[in-house]
Amino acid sequence: MLSHTSVLHAMDGRSEQLGRCLHDLLEPVRGMPGCLDVEVRRRPHDAALWVLESRWQSAAQMQAFFAAPLLQQVLDRAMRQGLLRSLHCEAA
Repeated sequence: MLSHTSVLHAMDGRSEQLGRCLHDLLEPVRGMPGCLDVEVRRRPHDAALWVLESRWQSAAQMQAFFAAPLLQQVLDRAMRQGLLRSLHCEAA
């Protein structure tokens, strides 16, 4: 099993909108081959920080998630709408 964690920092005053944008990923990603789980949650100590965490059966399936048009579209929308200040990713 492999996991991936992204920490997304919302622009000032845009955290709720970023959260809604990220939640759009949940159901489609859960249906992707090899997805064991995916969740989006807000960091309790900072309302502007969101965590997107996913777990995959294999590296190839996790890479397919990164390459999926859906992920690119959601991140592009967040950038175009001025919702995203920064993005930090870790794979384990």
